[in-house]
Amino acid sequence: MMLWVIADVLNFTFSVLPVSTWDQVTNLVMERTSFMATVYYIVLPLRTLLYDFTYIYTQISTSFSMPTPSLTTNWESLFVPLAVEVWVSVMVVLFLVPPCLFMITRPEVGEELKHKLTIGDSTEIAVGTLLGQGTKKQLPESISGQLLLVTWLVFAFIVSNVYRGNLTAALTLPKYPPRPETLEQLIKVVDKVMMPTYGESFKKFFKQSDSVVYQTLADIMEVVPSAEYCLRQAVEKKEGCMDDYRYLQQLIADNFTLVDGSTKIYIGRERIMLAPGAWPIPHDAPYKPQLDILMIHINEAGLYEKWINDIILKAQDDSRKRQREEQEKEHEMAAQSTPETSENQALTLRHMQGPLMIVALGLSLSMIVFMTELMLELYRKGTA
Repeated sequence: MMLWVIADVLNFTFSVLPVSTWDQVTNLVMERTSFMATVYYIVLPLRTLLYDFTYIYTQISTSFSMPTPSLTTNWESLFVPLAVEVWVSVMVVLFLVPPCLFMITRPEVGEELKHKLTIGDSTEIAVGTLLGQGTKKQLPESISGQLLLVTWLVFAFIVSNVYRGNLTAALTLPKYPPRPETLEQLIKVVDKVMMPTYGESFKKFFKQSDSVVYQTLADIMEVVPSAEYCLRQAVEKKEGCMDDYRYLQQLIADNFTLVDGSTKIYIGRERIMLAPGAWPIPHDAPYKPQLDILMIHINEAGLYEKWINDIILKAQDDSRKRQREEQEKEHEMAAQSTPETSENQALTLRHMQGPLMIVALGLSLSMIVFMTELMLELYRKGTA
């Protein structure tokens, strides 16, 4: 768009030369076969020795992108409502309360044993009240025992209500696992960071850095044919892809935007490098002052930023429209193949795997306890 405006103001026409690589673009400029490359390049010291640049009209922020983490499995939502430290604290208290209750209700010498709570009774009271169940066991009659029991009931009431509330929130709003947002986090979780062909100069530039993080990044960088290939490989192999922030935005909007507006790939919050961007032109080009003046006017008027935002929004709308049309075709084909459909979706094993695992665990535990009691009973009868 900026090229069309400049050509209209300066009254010239242009033709696009066919190229296959990014290096070929700059080679044509160096050979003066091309008068300018109307794609912004980062103004690196090594590049200024080979060709000149126009007015720096943008700041290029090199960023990385990775596949959006998938949701955790449904059975893990049973543990998400409370942190690990809280679970451990509750388990510790649960193991301490029954012995304390048993010791407090232990009768003194000469007292009747009918008011005594066994360790099994104390455990049943503690576990049952924590799970919201009543008990038919004899409750303690001493003031100290009642005080302990009331304290435990208040604790169990608070913990159970907090757990149920957080569980509802966890099931209603699923939580995504943590994802790398900074360069330091990225190099710890991936084995490879890909970049298009012009990434070779970035790799050399990072290798000369004094930072260990940038040196490590240079070691795991790999040059790939294009940015589109870089993003698709990142999705398939769960690796990182590095390129200009706005270019990544446009590619993700074009190819990885879903119907609901979400994307399969996200862009990290940290910017790896901020650098000036301009058009490559031959050294000592006589038309450089005219280009610079017009670029300054376009930049100060805010046209460049507006054009970028318009293009990204249009790309997102087009991608959502394509996805919607594909879904409608799939629904039509499914309706034709299965004419009798139900409006209500049945719950599958995936939805109910958490409760079913708890039931299976409880049945297995109760069976083990039952077999143990049966063996002990048979052993008692045999010894009698």
